Amino acid sequence: MKVRVKVPATSANLGPGFDVAGLAVTLYNTFVFELIDEGIEITGCPKQFCNEENMTYQAFVEGAKQCGLKFNGLRIECKGEVPYTRGLGSSSTCIVAGIVGAYAFKDKYNDRQEILELATQIEGHPDNVAPAIFGGLTVSVMAEDHVTTLNIPVKHDYRFVAFIPPFSLSTAKSRSVLPQAIPRADAITNVSHLALMVASLINGYDEGLKLGFKDRLHQPYRGGLIEGYHEIMKVLEKDDCVLGAYLSGAGPTIMAVIKAEDTKGVVRLKDELGDLIKDWKVEKLELDMRGYTCDYE
Repeated sequence: MKVRVKVPATSANLGPGFDVAGLAVTLYNTFVFELIDEGIEITGCPKQFCNEENMTYQAFVEGAKQCGLKFNGLRIECKGEVPYTRGLGSSSTCIVAGIVGAYAFKDKYNDRQEILELATQIEGHPDNVAPAIFGGLTVSVMAEDHVTTLNIPVKHDYRFVAFIPPFSLSTAKSRSVLPQAIPRADAITNVSHLALMVASLINGYDEGLKLGFKDRLHQPYRGGLIEGYHEIMKVLEKDDCVLGAYLSGAGPTIMAVIKAEDTKGVVRLKDELGDLIKDWKVEKLELDMRGYTCDYE
């Protein structure tokens, strides 16, 4: 028996929602798991990751411990659309897939809350793994060892334009530039912006999004690590059809939000940004509302 797990990419933080908010988008990594007599066989990813250090394998091992699955060997086939270390939750797809794969062999693959708790333990924070598990837009709160995640209903139909640069940025490096403390005024501003952003999405108040996505906690510091970041954000700010823009996850991908009916949005933004995004990949994405899927082959 084989288990096939498909996990969506995620875009975390959404500006002011640092380590709290995230959404799932229509870009996917797919993993096929098969129990074998012994050893580890991993295909579809760079050779240096085809060993016991593989993140998907390690998550599978932790998932197996949690759900009581005993196994001697494992084969993993990977097929990926989500770029690595670009701020689109590639590591979360591996973690979630590994846990779900193990749980599936015990017929428990739909125990999403338990999977969330374990995935958060491995990842360290829930902002990426939660939308990968539940789909849609999520906000999560950690209290000791428990994670509470809620889906936020989004009234209007939006598209997300991902500007993906040809260079990577590790989460560790991106976190290293963050200050240990911020001024009270910045904290208050971020709380108000997050509240405005969530309320605007629920109520369909598009006029509140451009301000709601602004952040003072992490983007001003991380932006300096990304060539052209400030110039790109200024162009997106001036475009009246862009509802908001933010740094996706730890970066370096920049995400712009447009209305679904803005069918010329991608072409227009490419033209406006010009050489600022030369060699960058541009993806027009939608919300994924399902989270991971799992089936048997």
